[in-house]
Amino acid sequence: MENTFKKKVIIVSNREPYTMKKGRLSKTVGGLVSALDPLMRSNNGVWISTGSASDVEKSGARASVPPGDGAYSMRRVAISPGDVEGYYNGYSNRFLWPLCHMTLDRVHHLRSYWRSYVKVNGLLAGAVLEEGAHDSIIWLQDYHLALCAAEIRSRSPGALISLFWHIPWPPHAVFRICPQRKELLRGLLANDLLGFQLESFKVNFMRCVEKELGALVDMEGGAVHLDGRTTYLKSFPISVDFASFENAAASGEAAVFLKRFLRARNLEGLFIALSVNRLDYTKGMIKCLEVIEVFFSKYARYRGRVSFVQVAVPTRKVEPFLSYRDRVRRKVEAINLKFSIGSWKPVEYLETDLTHTELAALYRHAGLAIISSVYDGMNLVAKEYISSQCDLTGSLLISEFAGAAEEIPGVTMINPYDTESCADELRAAIEKEPGRKRAAMEEARAYVKKHDVYRWVRKIFREMDQITDGRLSFEASGKNKLTVE
Repeated sequence: MENTFKKKVIIVSNREPYTMKKGRLSKTVGGLVSALDPLMRSNNGVWISTGSASDVEKSGARASVPPGDGAYSMRRVAISPGDVEGYYNGYSNRFLWPLCHMTLDRVHHLRSYWRSYVKVNGLLAGAVLEEGAHDSIIWLQDYHLALCAAEIRSRSPGALISLFWHIPWPPHAVFRICPQRKELLRGLLANDLLGFQLESFKVNFMRCVEKELGALVDMEGGAVHLDGRTTYLKSFPISVDFASFENAAASGEAAVFLKRFLRARNLEGLFIALSVNRLDYTKGMIKCLEVIEVFFSKYARYRGRVSFVQVAVPTRKVEPFLSYRDRVRRKVEAINLKFSIGSWKPVEYLETDLTHTELAALYRHAGLAIISSVYDGMNLVAKEYISSQCDLTGSLLISEFAGAAEEIPGVTMINPYDTESCADELRAAIEKEPGRKRAAMEEARAYVKKHDVYRWVRKIFREMDQITDGRLSFEASGKNKLTVE
């Protein structure tokens, strides 16, 4: 993937693209890194991330990646343990995360969280400036970096900066809970381009700006004018590397893993319903398990014939995520105690982080996947499952509260709060005629294949290109492009 600007790209994210394991650098697993790695290789850019102070001291602040190639630089900014707690565990994940996902009973705020958040955003901005912000394209990633653009722009006014907000943006009635709401909005409006997963999130943000800052807002054109600057806003639904999942699912390595997996867990010959989630309360795992419980109560004929495989990927090892994990474990134990027959149990629970190929193997084999998010920006598991379904034998039940539900054709939407209806949809999906399954999955796969993660990156960079052209003409004419009726 080429950079059409012919300028250096600086990406900033909380998580690094390569991690040190046993003295060796390994690529971080995830769609974003897979998509952006080719872009960075093509232009000798810099990827800036956070790193614990002890890790940075031990392995160094800078490395050439990929290992053995050294096409671009990875730079880690040392963060003290106290600031990791305040900026990441605190403000980012105990405050912004539940606020934006509208789980208000889990919102927790301390002033020290905000102080660390401001400090770390400043440290990352400082690293960007040292790398040459004025002649680069700066792309910030996610809710950890809301203040970064403002700090960069204060010292490099002409910098070209974009931020993609990967999670939902809440309506103003929820966002107004935030004590620092004006500071966050002003920080984000220091970007030239703001990207959101869905159009509704973009509109929510613009309404917040309108109510809190009194800015000129062009809803139709997707632009905000404040203090002599224009910020453009657009929705860019993120996606996955379709070909990578399809190829992995069809590989011999996947076939070997699947055979061993099914045999080791007495799952051979059973219909498999699958759910893959991070151990995060927004993913609705308890809701999904309640559906499974009702399903086996209502449709007893499927006991011993259907097994539900729940892959629970470990996530942040802090509260409230640890308490939620314990609730999930207890619910699994209760369902298995209630329904197990001989060697068969209704729920096969795996609390692990599977490899890309192992996941693709399970996605391909599963006759049904369930996405039960109570609120989700996108949910890439839905697109990973579809990409891996090369046999066209599966069905996808997806929560209407997951962003992907608004986008992908050929899927069945469910309301995870309507437990019995979800159980009925599960039964209907199991009994669905193979030809109808095939037609629906073909439609879904054609969409995801066309709208893959590489297209997502290209669309954002094309938009940046257009903004650059517009800004150059504005600078020449001295006129503001934005007009508000």
